[in-house]
Amino acid sequence: MQLAFSLILNDDDGADRLLNSLRAAGFAGVEPTFVLDGTLPAAADPRETAERLRRMTDSIGLTVPSMRGGPGFWTTFASSDRAARDRAVALATRAFDALKILGGDTLLIVPGQWDASQTYDATWSFALETARRIGELAADVGINVALENVENQFLLSPRDWIEFLDAVASPHVRMYFDVGNVVYLRAGHPEQWIRQLGKRFITRVHFKDARPGEVVNLGEGKVSWPAVTDALRAIGYDDWIGVELPLPEKGVGEFLKSTCRAAQSILSGKEAA
Repeated sequence: MQLAFSLILNDDDGADRLLNSLRAAGFAGVEPTFVLDGTLPAAADPRETAERLRRMTDSIGLTVPSMRGGPGFWTTFASSDRAARDRAVALATRAFDALKILGGDTLLIVPGQWDASQTYDATWSFALETARRIGELAADVGINVALENVENQFLLSPRDWIEFLDAVASPHVRMYFDVGNVVYLRAGHPEQWIRQLGKRFITRVHFKDARPGEVVNLGEGKVSWPAVTDALRAIGYDDWIGVELPLPEKGVGEFLKSTCRAAQSILSGKEAA
C-alpha cells in the first residue's frame, strides 16, 4: 500500500513548496481537492489548472491517484431541487476531466446530506438517482467514483452503505472508507465496518485518527490501528492510503514527516494497540 496526502492546493507559489515537502516527507502521492476557483485543480477551469498541477507533480515525482470532489457536492448531490442535482452531475463531469489529465482514477464525492428540509427516505432517493447518473458518466470515461462516509447524517451504518451501493448497481460507484470518521462520528468500530463492507464495496481508504467529535494526529486517538490493518489485509486491500489531516500553521514540513512515519508504522504493524 502506498501513501498519499489529502489537501487543498491553493493556486500560488506555495503549492510547489508544499508538494516538495510532501515528497521529502516520504509520501508517494498527493490527493488534491476540486474547489470552484483559486485551487489546483479548479472547477472554474479544470483542464488548464489540472495541466499545471500535472506538470508540477511530474517534475517532483508525485503520483495523483485520486482527487477529493470538494464541498460542491454536499448541498447538491441529494437535494430535492432537480437543478441542484444537475449541478452535482455537471461538477462531477468537470472533475473527471481534471482527474484524467492528472493521471488519477478515483474521484471522492460526498453523497449529499440529510437535513431538516426533507425526509431520510427522500434524501436516499435523490442521492440514489444522482449516484446512478454520475456512475454512468464515470463508466464512459473509465473513472471510479468513491462515496465517502462523512458527517452528513446520511448512510449511517455498513448495512446502509451495502444496500445503497447495491441499489446504485455500478462497478464504478463504490466507497471511500474513512477510518477516523467512524470514531469521530461515534459510528461504531472501523475494523468491523471494513470486514463487513469488504473489497467489493471499499475502493479507497482514508487514514485519520480521532476521538469522538475530535480529529487528532495519527496514533493519538481511539482508532485501533492493529485491528484496522488486520481487517484491511483480511479483505485483500492493497491499494492507496490517503492520509487526511489538517495542516498546522507552522512546521508543515516536520508535521508531514512525522505523519508519514506514523502511517508507515501503522502499515508495518509497529503501531501499538
